[in-house]
Amino acid sequence: MLTNRTYVGQMKFNRRDSRSGQRKAETEHIVVDVPPIVDMAIFERVQAMLKARNPRIMPPRVVSGPILLTGLALCASCSGGMTLRTGTSRSGDVHKYYTCSTCARQGKSVCKGRSIRMDKFDRLVIGQLIDRLLAPERISEILSTLAARRDAKSRSADERVRELERLRSETEDRLRRLYKLVEDGVSELDDILKARISALKEERAVALAALERATKSDRPGQEIDAKRIEAFGGVMREKLTTGAITFRKA
Repeated sequence: MLTNRTYVGQMKFNRRDSRSGQRKAETEHIVVDVPPIVDMAIFERVQAMLKARNPRIMPPRVVSGPILLTGLALCASCSGGMTLRTGTSRSGDVHKYYTCSTCARQGKSVCKGRSIRMDKFDRLVIGQLIDRLLAPERISEILSTLAARRDAKSRSADERVRELERLRSETEDRLRRLYKLVEDGVSELDDILKARISALKEERAVALAALERATKSDRPGQEIDAKRIEAFGGVMREKLTTGAITFRKA
């Protein structure tokens, strides 16, 4: 379901050979426009997340492991991955270190090895990340992009509302015409007509419920001022410094 483009309005036909059942080339697929029920920006974000977290591409321990820099930190001497090691100080405190996995597995004859306190290295990396990514001008750019996405979503929602209004109006017109036929004696209220009226009422109820949900959705339009930039930067600094490991790794 997460990769099905039908939900964003692109239904594909002619994807498989009717006799052999084999999948046809992408160029032979026929794309038909259908009413979208998922915003394209959200769909594309989900595709990016699925790709980034694909265990066939990236080991699960890198994606969901408890160590911040797993799969990122490399030994400067041999380019081997830095792995977790624990050690006890003279005072008896237990500390965690990033240490060269090549040296740990194959010895100093292969790589002289190097180690660094995990908390110190994490602070260094996060500090650089915060300084470079959370500068006010860069935050402004990030929020501007986000605002553009939300504006696009708002326009899509407005189109959806108009479509639902049209559907509701058409359904009510059909019901009025049927009632008029019965009232004028042109048609009798038989089982077929009753079933048709019941179906139209159900269509109207669905349209009204969807219309209510659509009109209650947020309509963003907030300006990106210095105060908002500062607030966003403060939240992100806190999340990157003390937030959940999964968030910080992402």
